[in-house]
Amino acid sequence: MYTLKELLNDALSGLVGPRRARQGGVLDAWPEVIGEARARHAHAVGVRGQTLIVAVDHPAVYYELGMQRASLIETLNAKAGGRVIAEIHLTMRPLGRSDAAGGEAGDERGGAGGRGQR
Repeated sequence: MYTLKELLNDALSGLVGPRRARQGGVLDAWPEVIGEARARHAHAVGVRGQTLIVAVDHPAVYYELGMQRASLIETLNAKAGGRVIAEIHLTMRPLGRSDAAGGEAGDERGGAGGRGQR
């Protein structure tokens, strides 16, 4: 017997391809990987190539995530079942409702004078 998660993963892989399905798995795993408290201040908004785009609205969380980049990448790739993410791009900006729902990954302006750039 298959679980609903397994069936949905198979269906998603068939529709968008295995790489895109794994990228979706990374986005889904983000809150679990960073923890509930930090997830309130850091939303994974998309994947561009092998870069995970993360909007952050709190300087301390921005700093913590920046310091843990390598271990976060390793954990996310393990959860996705392969090397999907090679880099995490943090951008400092206010989080809106669109970020919580997986906002536009192409919007990397960052707030506070572009402080969110690498």
